[in-house]
Amino acid sequence: MATKRKLSARDERVKVTARFVEQGSVLQGTKQGRVESFEIDFLIESDEPDDAIADAMALSHRMCFTESALSGRATLSKRHFHNGQPIDISPADQV
Repeated sequence: MATKRKLSARDERVKVTARFVEQGSVLQGTKQGRVESFEIDFLIESDEPDDAIADAMALSHRMCFTESALSGRATLSKRHFHNGQPIDISPADQV
């Protein structure tokens, strides 16, 4: 984002750490998986003032499609097909 704001940066990096949990059995039909958390570290090496870098980082958050989806601001719809035909699955089987 620094380059789009015409800020000079020697290095820009993003580190993402995700924590997942699985439990249950596939064979018994009880398997469940979920995301517990995401940690995102933004690292910039630059001689620019802190406030200019902070503004660019804040803009990055507002522009990020993935962050928006992970924050639950996206609508999720699910459709199921078998051999090209739509099928219903019971609500208990849906996550």
